[in-house]
Amino acid sequence: MGNTILTGRSNAIAPIISAEDARTYISEEEYRRIRQAFQRFKNGCINYDEFCYHVLGGAQIPEEKRRLLFSFFSRGAESISFDNLLSSLVGLCRVEEVQSRFIEEYHEFASWGLSPPKLTIPLNDSYISFYEVMSYVTHLSVNEVIELEKVFATISDRAVCKLNEDKWKQALGGCFPDSYAERLFAVFDENRDGQIDFRELVCTLSALCRGPHPGRISQLARIWDVDCDKLLSDEELSNMYKDLEVPVEHQTVTKSANGKAALIDFGIWAQENEKYISEYYSMALQIGHICLGLRPESRKMELQIVNEFEARASILPLTEWNIVSSGWHSEFRTLLEADKSPMPIDNSGIKGTREDSWTSRVACISAESARLKPDLVPSDYIRVPVPLWRAWLRWHGCALTVDSQFTRKYLDGEFFEDNKPALELYPLEILLLGHDRKKSHDGSETTPRSLTPWACAQVSRSMTVDELLSLCKTELRLGDGDARLWQVVKENEEGNVLLDDGNQNLHQLYTSLGKTKKVNKMKLLLEVRERGTGVWPEELRASLTGKQITAASTLSSSNAQLSGRPGAVGLVNYGNFCYRNAGIQCLARVSPLTQYFLEDEHLEDIKKANTRRKDAIETTIEYAKLLREMWAAKKKNIAPNDFNDAIRMNSDMFECSEQHDCQEFVAFLLDQLHTSMYEANKTLHPPPPDEDKKEVTRDLKDETDEEKAERSWTEYEKQNDSLVTELFTGQLRSRLICRTCQSSSSVFEPFTSLSLPIGFEDVDLYQVIVVHRDGRIPRRYGFRLSRDSKIGHLREVVAASSGISMSHITIQCMSSKGTLMSRSPNHKSSNLRDEYPLSSFPSGARLYALELPESTGENEWRVAMHRKLQYNHEPHILGSTAGFIVSRFGLPLIVGLDEHVTGKKLYEDVMYQMHRFMEHSVNSFSSRAHDPCEDDASGFPFTLCLVDQNYEWCGQCPALRFCRGCPIRPDEGKVFIPANCPIAVDWLPIALYLRYNHSQEQACEDDPSVAETWSRHFAPSSLEHCIEKFSCPETLDAAIQCDRCEKKTMRDKVMTIWKLPKYLIIHLKRFEFLREQGRMGKCKRTVNFPLKHFDPAPFVDKPDGNTYECIALANHYGQLSCGHFIAYAKSNEDKWLLLNDCSVREVSEEEVDKQGAYLLFYERKDVK
Repeated sequence: MGNTILTGRSNAIAPIISAEDARTYISEEEYRRIRQAFQRFKNGCINYDEFCYHVLGGAQIPEEKRRLLFSFFSRGAESISFDNLLSSLVGLCRVEEVQSRFIEEYHEFASWGLSPPKLTIPLNDSYISFYEVMSYVTHLSVNEVIELEKVFATISDRAVCKLNEDKWKQALGGCFPDSYAERLFAVFDENRDGQIDFRELVCTLSALCRGPHPGRISQLARIWDVDCDKLLSDEELSNMYKDLEVPVEHQTVTKSANGKAALIDFGIWAQENEKYISEYYSMALQIGHICLGLRPESRKMELQIVNEFEARASILPLTEWNIVSSGWHSEFRTLLEADKSPMPIDNSGIKGTREDSWTSRVACISAESARLKPDLVPSDYIRVPVPLWRAWLRWHGCALTVDSQFTRKYLDGEFFEDNKPALELYPLEILLLGHDRKKSHDGSETTPRSLTPWACAQVSRSMTVDELLSLCKTELRLGDGDARLWQVVKENEEGNVLLDDGNQNLHQLYTSLGKTKKVNKMKLLLEVRERGTGVWPEELRASLTGKQITAASTLSSSNAQLSGRPGAVGLVNYGNFCYRNAGIQCLARVSPLTQYFLEDEHLEDIKKANTRRKDAIETTIEYAKLLREMWAAKKKNIAPNDFNDAIRMNSDMFECSEQHDCQEFVAFLLDQLHTSMYEANKTLHPPPPDEDKKEVTRDLKDETDEEKAERSWTEYEKQNDSLVTELFTGQLRSRLICRTCQSSSSVFEPFTSLSLPIGFEDVDLYQVIVVHRDGRIPRRYGFRLSRDSKIGHLREVVAASSGISMSHITIQCMSSKGTLMSRSPNHKSSNLRDEYPLSSFPSGARLYALELPESTGENEWRVAMHRKLQYNHEPHILGSTAGFIVSRFGLPLIVGLDEHVTGKKLYEDVMYQMHRFMEHSVNSFSSRAHDPCEDDASGFPFTLCLVDQNYEWCGQCPALRFCRGCPIRPDEGKVFIPANCPIAVDWLPIALYLRYNHSQEQACEDDPSVAETWSRHFAPSSLEHCIEKFSCPETLDAAIQCDRCEKKTMRDKVMTIWKLPKYLIIHLKRFEFLREQGRMGKCKRTVNFPLKHFDPAPFVDKPDGNTYECIALANHYGQLSCGHFIAYAKSNEDKWLLLNDCSVREVSEEEVDKQGAYLLFYERKDVK
């Protein structure tokens, strides 16, 4: 063996030892870890990017030096082999000759001479896992803690990694009394934050299920310890005696703690009176082992726990059970009684075959697809609660790799022939069909698409249509795209039924087919609307074949009577035409207009009109034909092909199949109808020739507003004589008011649709958490500020609300990943500048207002962040770099830096601010010895380090030192902290796990301003408020000459309603161009409006005393480009109808959805 020398600086001159020599400098454990780490890289080598991140740890080393190091490791190649990695690492970290020659050649690495980088991290020194910590302070082994964490991940809320009360109830599966489950939850929830974290779970399970028996029994007393003082008062003892049904003569618990009973007192009493607490203790063991995941200590204990659990559950009215083979269950008991390990769960004796199963053809989207054998009898199987099945799987595994689980629902008698409640052994098997995605060569749709198998599912017959559709969208990744289900009567033939009633269950559909219960199969069509064209394939089929669509809702007894009703007809949407269908359905409810087109003479008059506007005539004729077909009511739905063709031919705006605005379409259609009527009137009744007017024209300056309005209206009617004008046209008054002398001038304008603003405001909602230095619970405030507000304005309003002087507040912004928003690189202060715009804060960021120390200047404080240096599973290579994953967490802190500050003072300051969420009595459950770092007397459980702006690397050491932060010594020595150098609070692993209470740290009180601003920002608006906003003054940009002031002055423009039409169309302006984002945005705020007795008098200049009733509304859901319009409208019988394209069903007034309202059609009550 010998050293190999590479020459030439480009090839990184240095003596490199061979891989064989390198192994002599390291232990077998170090070699194994480096080898295992290398095996994680693809292609058996390390490229440059991987080298920078995994070997250099992402350190901010200059590019030139990174390249030089990579060349040294790779020996000039494009990648690094394992032998080169090993020899280079060991040479630089362990071999003095290699280190000396390397530094001699490359002086920029001279600092490595005194302290070369570490090769690996000794596991026994630096790597202390959470599992080891929890095992150390409890009676559980490391493996038990690891297994508990796996179970905890499946039953907890993954978003916060905690077990809330809802998840707790789900884990228990309804197998225990509610009162007991709630009180046991409180026992586990040691810090009373309403959630159980993993540390609390492990410690409480250890106390209840492990260790000395008296200690376990004593913990039961905490079920009645309401005030959490670990003592039982007289009232708490009385409740305990009552719950346990203890007779008076045995109510003898000793009160050794100042008139109260300590936990040990209860434990001593319980051992003497075990019969009273046996059931409570048994349930605690069942929950701990079966529901929460702790494996029993022995086979004897497992048998006891399982027997007691099965006996309890057998009489419970659970809705869901697992089916287990009686043969396996009998063998399981026998083996446990013989103190032998049970065999894996074996359900082969009750498992059915896959003959005729759809799972062999398509993927199954349900959790299970296995069949049970037909004609099973009760002696073939047993039913067990879901928690016990899951426990068996964890403890013993399963003999069958697939199709081993049979979860079945217990259903009411309505789902069975004998009308008796029973277990649904044989769920429905659903085959989901989809449309063939192939199109014709030219991309056109000329023939109906065939249906092909898509997926299958095994689901309970109690599942509703909406629940099945939701399952399909989730498992098939359809997202929020439009999809719906159809009942297939005959595949690729007509007669499929649209399932438009989401509350209908599958059993009702199945029985409607007339099939026997032995089949248990049903085919459904999952129809997905084309994203590009908006086409529903089934509606296209109806359009091409001329067949009508049958909806399930129309087959029900309550909606069957809709058939034959005039106007209660759906419109097929075969090309993104929902905006047209909704507009037509609303407009058709205007009785005078509809009646006009239903009469032959009026249609003939329009056909005879002498006009060049043939487009309007054609559109009007097709609209009239469509109305006649709708009012003939011979079909349940109609494909308006001819009408849509007329729109395509006569309008450039609506010729494409893209989504459009329903309001724009209604305005266009009314204009077409008005034009054809007006031209017909001119043809039938030509106006007389104008006579010479000899009278002198009156001076218009002397006109009153009433006279102006009358003259303007008369002139408009002469030029626009039609039924549309008579029914839909109102009048607005536009006034320009001089802001100097208040004189005004009015102009009157007609309108057919009143467009009202509803909520686009130039304000944003900000919530700021104010953190005081005294460690009190932070308080959150809410503010609604202009979108162009700056940091300075936010500091001002926070100071006014919190009572902290503005000069003692700094605003800090933390991203969702826990990083503080960076400041300007040229600004050395930790404070964000007052001129910084709030709009620059990233979405989802948290804003903190931190109180500064007294008498500190701008550079006399620093922001401190909590940090943990988390090791990879196998730390390797340059251990102090790649071995660490830096994780920031918790509230930011402010550390004062006066001229006499010492290290000890800094530590004490940080400790004082954290006292609220520090655990001072650690793990009261455990009888183990505590680690010294758990006690305050032994020092501080953290280290303060000087770091860079990202809180990842040292703030003063060169990058080549790979320093994560130079520690500040907690002594009386004076501390110097460089400018622009924050502080990291590095936690020791054991102290972080056991003493840092994350729930208390996250606690925050809400100021009333939070709810108030939230309500103002998101609360529903009202129709009246929208009209008020419509009439708000708007100051014009340019000055206008004022006759009274005799100079140019600023003017306010005010729009008010002068008079309303007989039929009022209100357009709620939900869409607006967002200038800052460069796109159209939608305001989803709900607008409350009355369906009856709407009195517009307060908002009309000349009210007539009439009220209005809503006869129709068009709703919009989703975004403008890919949303969907539906209509609600009143029928001739004054009943509300939901008209969703081809689907029509009757709904109650309470079911009318007001939240998505976009167009409102009101009728004046005196019209009738």
